[in-house]
Amino acid sequence: MQIPPMRPTFRIEFPLEDQEAIHKLSTLLDDADFPISGRIAGNHLMLVIPPESRHFWSPWLNIEVHQLETGSAIKGRFSPNPSVWTGFMFTYISLATLSFFAAMFGVAQWMMNKPPAAAKLIPLFIILAVLIYWASLIGQKFAQAQMHELYDVSMGALGGIPDQSLSS
Repeated sequence: MQIPPMRPTFRIEFPLEDQEAIHKLSTLLDDADFPISGRIAGNHLMLVIPPESRHFWSPWLNIEVHQLETGSAIKGRFSPNPSVWTGFMFTYISLATLSFFAAMFGVAQWMMNKPPAAAKLIPLFIILAVLIYWASLIGQKFAQAQMHELYDVSMGALGGIPDQSLSS
């Protein structure tokens, strides 16, 4: 069983030059008919759902365009709002740090011939980490429609979706 990624990605090759692909994608940001907003910096685009339609789990699509010999490669990665992502990562780092110190105190207690009570907290930290991961997968389910919206609009701007689809 493959573990689902917290940040789904895709890579698609288009028969367009990189600058032409960037120009077509940048038209999404200028056109009021498209239900997305975002920013562009060089060969990197960040596409988001407009604030009036955004919710806690709304995805952000980061796209990078790279030149190939036969066209360009579009690399996309979905992620939650950076503040949500930072919160998830901060929580994981905190749990890892707490696990490390619980293990150190547990070893110290064991070396002093006392029961390693602090080490008994490690399974709790692992369970919390799994629950947080599970929450991220639930968030992806809530954001699925908006993920497909961002994907379809961006690929449509490039002239259609090649024989590849959104994958993890």
